[in-house]
Formats: sequence, structure tokens, C-alpha cells
Amino acid sequence: MLPLDLPFTALRVTLRALEPVQLPPFPGSKLEGAFGRALYRLACTQPHREMCQGCPLQSICPYGLSYAPQLPEGLEVSSLGTPPRPVLFRVAYGKERHLAPGEILTFGLVVVGRAAAQLPYLLAALREVGRDGLGRTRGRLELEEVNSFHPYTDEEVTLLRGTQLGVHLTPLLLQVGELPPMTGERLRLHLRSPLHIKVGGQMAEDLHFPVLVRALQRRLSNLEQVHGGGASLRADFTHLPRLAREVETVGQRLRLVSQLRKGSRPRQTATMEGWVGMMEYQGDFTPFASLLRGGEQLGVGKWAHFGAGLYDLEVAG
Repeated sequence: MLPLDLPFTALRVTLRALEPVQLPPFPGSKLEGAFGRALYRLACTQPHREMCQGCPLQSICPYGLSYAPQLPEGLEVSSLGTPPRPVLFRVAYGKERHLAPGEILTFGLVVVGRAAAQLPYLLAALREVGRDGLGRTRGRLELEEVNSFHPYTDEEVTLLRGTQLGVHLTPLLLQVGELPPMTGERLRLHLRSPLHIKVGGQMAEDLHFPVLVRALQRRLSNLEQVHGGGASLRADFTHLPRLAREVETVGQRLRLVSQLRKGSRPRQTATMEGWVGMMEYQGDFTPFASLLRGGEQLGVGKWAHFGAGLYDLEVAG
């Protein structure tokens, strides 16, 4: 078992449209932006500042902890120039959606590590997410409910429901290192949102298993060192690349998708692109179980906090 002390909570958020809502094929950045603005209004006590850096409250502010996390004292890791965010959206890529009043929008939110202590603020922000409107039409939505659930069982707890004042603050807490093992010698990776992994500064065009393993190792160890127990800080992962090279790629059906995303500043835009589809591998996946299961819940690659790099695993035999 890999040394990953990384607890997390998986939430399912349900909103109901009050007005017509038009959403792009991948609405992750829209939802993340609306959530961030709501959390900022609720939590920031220094709104005159242009950024979180330098704020004396950054290390205790729910917004600063979620959107501008700092490296733990004494931690110096070359791949952690920008610490990963501990609040992650789970949104699949699909078709452009047009919600009529009364229709439902459901998405996932994962809260990692110590950020779970900010759950009251996060739930309050979720209540506000749709009130200012979403998408091209700026249609408003209202919160139906927020559930904490176990992704591999039927266990589920309702934390918040509609406009009710009662809030349940004991979510289901999971550990990356304790997720189900990997059995079988064939594995299908169903990419549900754009996967963008960089190799040599460029987006990887071949998703061979070693490429995926390197990205998962970097993603999960970075999250664990910043927001978890830091057990992976001095761990030896050198055996993983060698074992990963023994896993064969036996099938793939991929297509490249892209979407324009508005930046945080006026007239600032960026293109999000990545692979969706299916990869199939054959080999021994036992040594990679924690990485594969962890990535299944926490995403991998660029823009993972928006919900990019979302995949499902299917043991194929």
C-alpha cells in the first residue's frame, strides 16, 4: 500500500432551476467561479485587498484556504509552485444543456484533508451558488440538497436540504489509502471530462500507463503533502515507473475536446482542452490501486479543481 494519508469527503449537490439556464458542455469552471464568489462574500474580511497573498488571515480564512492555499511550513517541493486546491468539482463533459424552470442540475464536490473543517462555510456558499445566475442566460437556481456519500457503497447522509435551517455537519469521511483494491488483469479508464496531462511541457497525445501513473503520483502526493498527513513526503516511489512499463495499452477510443473559459479579469479568456473517451490497459494493477482509486475521486491533470480529468474505472476481466 502506498503511503497516502489523505482523507476526503464526497458531496453530491442538487440545484433546481428557477429560470431558463444555458450551460456549456463542460460547466465546471462556471460552477467553480460561482462557488468561489459566494464563498468570498461569506468569508473574506479584507475585501479591499486585490489578492489573498499577504493577507494576515490567509491561513485561517475559508476562502484563502480553499482558493489560495499555502505550503505547510518547511515544505519545499519543486512541483508545488502552485499548491493544489482542496475543494474540487466533479462535472462530466457532455452536450450543451438547456434547463427549463423546475429541472435539476446535479454535480459533485470533493473536500480534501483539513479543508473539511470549513464545511459550514462551504455549505453556506453552496446555498448561494445559483442565486446570482449561471451560464449564458444568467438563469437563477436554488439549492435542493447536499448529500455526503460513499462512492463505492450505498451509504449516504443528507447534510443540507433546500431552505431548511438545519445543517448536519458530520459527513462521511474516506481515506485514499483505504479505497477498494484493484482486481483483474484488464482495466478500462472511462474519461468523463477533459484530461490534460503535460509531458515535456506539452499535452500528452499518448496516454500510455506510465504517463498516467506519473500524473497520478504527482497529483495525489502533492494533495497529500499540502492538505493531508504528509506521509508521502519521504516515500520512495521509484519502483512505480518500472512496474507501470509492464502494463500494456490494448485499446483506446479518444477524442480531443476544447472549450473557451472566461478568466477572473475582464476580457481574459483561456482555452481548456483535453481527451475524453476510453483507454484499456492489461497487466497487474495491484501496486497502483491507491493511485487509480484516488484519481477516480480527486481527478488528475490540469484544471482538476474545475472537474477536468474525471474518470471512472471498469475492471474488464
